[in-house]
Amino acid sequence: MQWPFLGLRWDHAVRRCCGAVVALCMLVMPVIPAFSQDADEADTPQTSSTDANSRTMLEDEVEDALELIREGQPETGTEMLRRLGELGNANAFFHLAEINRLGAGKEATEPVALMYYRFAARLGHTRASLSLANLLFFEGNGEGDVNEAIEIWQQYALEGEPEAMYLLGMVYWNGENGILPDPVRAYGLVWRASQLEYAPAVTAEPEMQSQLSDEARETALAYAATMRTKGFDNKPLALELVTDDASAIIKSYEESKGDKVKPEDWNTVWHLEVGFAMSREEIERVQARIMANEKTDVQDLFSEVVENANRPGMFRLVFGPVESMQRAVKHCVALKRAGHDCFAKPPVEE
Repeated sequence: MQWPFLGLRWDHAVRRCCGAVVALCMLVMPVIPAFSQDADEADTPQTSSTDANSRTMLEDEVEDALELIREGQPETGTEMLRRLGELGNANAFFHLAEINRLGAGKEATEPVALMYYRFAARLGHTRASLSLANLLFFEGNGEGDVNEAIEIWQQYALEGEPEAMYLLGMVYWNGENGILPDPVRAYGLVWRASQLEYAPAVTAEPEMQSQLSDEARETALAYAATMRTKGFDNKPLALELVTDDASAIIKSYEESKGDKVKPEDWNTVWHLEVGFAMSREEIERVQARIMANEKTDVQDLFSEVVENANRPGMFRLVFGPVESMQRAVKHCVALKRAGHDCFAKPPVEE
């Protein structure tokens, strides 16, 4: 979809490094960098003093394994990491994933890296989860990988992770990989990440702000403030605030219907009729507003502008197909509550 605002370039380091520690992207020899203790502890649940001592011992062994790899003994070091991972150490699996992704001390093997990222993610390792999502989105194969990445980013965005907010926001802003552009939600996410001083978000936020109206920005900030309760859905947030391009909006919704088929003759199915005597320009503006407003409850229906049979040159709007009278009435109630006249029309018997 072509939007009236500019697309933004991804932060190169984030996109190509898959969100890992930047130093990892600059490796030119088989060296495993040391990660900060604070970062590791942030990914580890609270434990008793006995468990904490055990965990500290395991982390010391992880560091010993990394030191062996640095000293040119990759097979011994990676075997130690595998053993520690099997004992439940998420950090060991994370380092194994990094080693296999970057080829540190051995040949790079992305499928094996993905496997270890998944193991670490299942043990609650935040960095591994985010790296997994970034690999799936930018380097994955097909819609399934993209959807899994989006779900991971959504989970961690709701938990307050600024990287997840930024990456998800950029996907929504640019409408990449088949995702319908959602600029108001996107700005809310990137603005929140910028408030947490995530550098790529701090850079992107001013340009995004400049391309939105005051009302759109206010809606985005309100969403950012209530994100944990509102969550995410597949419908763009307040789309009517960012574009008047009705045809682009409608085309995107039509394409999202998948295998559903638009009726060739609306008189053969239950359908809704809205706006019986308007110019084409007026009715298309109404169509865009209705389809961009989730409260109208018609986003899963096809729509079409048709000429009014009794008033040539004037047009009406139809939505459907609807499977029953009860469903048609339900949709009409939602449309009327949103301020639109609506009539439920049954199939015409031959």
